[in-house]
Amino acid sequence: MNRRIKRNRAVPIHITLAPSLLDDIDARLSHKMSRSNWIRGACEMKLDKDVTEVTDLTDEQLINILRNRCNYEGPREAILKSLLEILA
Repeated sequence: MNRRIKRNRAVPIHITLAPSLLDDIDARLSHKMSRSNWIRGACEMKLDKDVTEVTDLTDEQLINILRNRCNYEGPREAILKSLLEILA
């Protein structure tokens, strides 16, 4: 009598969170939402390669994102180029 093992079975873990962080999470949940599902989703978003946190980027990357966001010309482009030179 062999049982099939589920590969993506949920594993209970214990983590420590600051009370203010827990309050922020709870403030985003409706009455019937699961805190565990919300935290799981947040972890999946953080691990997803398509989603990048601004805090993970360097100053140079942020400036280049701004430069590529719009076709800046004139003073805006000069300011962004100056920022890149200062940071280099």
